[in-house]
Amino acid sequence: DRPTFAARVAEVRRKLPIGAVIEQHVKLSGSASSRNRRGKCPFHSGNSPSFSVKDGDKADGFGHCFGCAWHGDVVSFVRDIAGLSFVDALSECERKAGISDGGSGHAGAGPVQRERNVAPKRARQRELIEPIEMAREIWRRAAPNRDAVRRYFLGRGVPAAVLTDRRMSAFRYLAECPCVSWDRGAGADGRTSTAPPAGLPIAPAIMAMMRVPTRMEGDTGHWLEWVPTGLHVTYLNPAGDGTMIRRKPWAKPDDADPLLPKRRMLGPAAGACILLEEYRPGAHLWIGEGNETVLSGMALAGADEAALAVAVLSLDNLQGGMRMWKNRTWPLHAIAPDPERPAFLVPGHRGPVTGLIDSDMSPLRGMKDQRTGAPLGEAVVERKGGPIVRRAITGAERARICGELFVKSWRAAGANPVDALRAPMGMDFNDAARAAKEAV
Repeated sequence: DRPTFAARVAEVRRKLPIGAVIEQHVKLSGSASSRNRRGKCPFHSGNSPSFSVKDGDKADGFGHCFGCAWHGDVVSFVRDIAGLSFVDALSECERKAGISDGGSGHAGAGPVQRERNVAPKRARQRELIEPIEMAREIWRRAAPNRDAVRRYFLGRGVPAAVLTDRRMSAFRYLAECPCVSWDRGAGADGRTSTAPPAGLPIAPAIMAMMRVPTRMEGDTGHWLEWVPTGLHVTYLNPAGDGTMIRRKPWAKPDDADPLLPKRRMLGPAAGACILLEEYRPGAHLWIGEGNETVLSGMALAGADEAALAVAVLSLDNLQGGMRMWKNRTWPLHAIAPDPERPAFLVPGHRGPVTGLIDSDMSPLRGMKDQRTGAPLGEAVVERKGGPIVRRAITGAERARICGELFVKSWRAAGANPVDALRAPMGMDFNDAARAAKEAV
């Protein structure tokens, strides 16, 4: 009387939305209620959002990559993302769907690796430029303008004392910066051109290079090189003292995400940072997720003028990954970095390092029960030898975990001393700086 594999798969597909599973591994556009979502494919290297996810109304949801041609349902995705057998992947999906209590119990081999589809594409008259090409065009047209950069940070509430000329020189300014990418066209000489055409949405913007600290070796020894990987662009309002708020020209009245992005990272950001002045070996590094966080945190903590500000652009870069137990269980009593997902580090840095941890993180509530709609919670173990329980991980716990991972990663890399400061609960450091200014 045991159900067939086909019946088990049908039950999983009915109860477990594929989008909810995929977004645990891939950052998807739109909200959870969107029927069509896009992201970067986890099965082949590439920066374009070629991975399409469709959640159907009758258990017909699927994922498809237009780059490597991967295609499959939720069971296929779990099988390939974890490197499991079909049977083990099905058992794991049943656990996620609440159909059974236990998963496969088997460790997978990791995501499958696929090659980009080499099948000939349909001919197009024009081709969209790559993000890195857009970055080069913007950087080439922009120019240093410390006053414009300082005006923006002052408008955001960053204290003037930390807005030194040395730190502001990391940025450039462009009065008419393209807000969206464009088609590659033909220049006046008939050659292919990446120049932006007339009619694009434009706005004033400040931008800074994203760079990865890389240890280089040669016949003369080794050295540290800051390799450019792209451009971080912040679009400004007309006054230049805040971020842009502007609708997409093509947005529909009921669009769930109708605004143009106020920030863009043009190029890969993994392991990259914005270095707000030239690196000096042994300098005291102050490291936070964003430009405003770093500058505001330094002002509140009384960092000296020689301190070196570093914005690492994402939470993943700031803390790295946490070593999890099987079936994504959080060992909250034994926080340790995951060597497979390292935090941002500067190879060979032996000076002091301070992490600036924002405390406005949202709780992690886990997947939703498909019958009741209530969050199932994350699987956690709170003490050594304790049971696995399901509950939400609070924002305060996430900030504490981030701080622990940051400190342990930098200490293991040889930096000394290393500490982490947390913003007041419910705030980031920029919020705290503005609140302190208003209180005076």
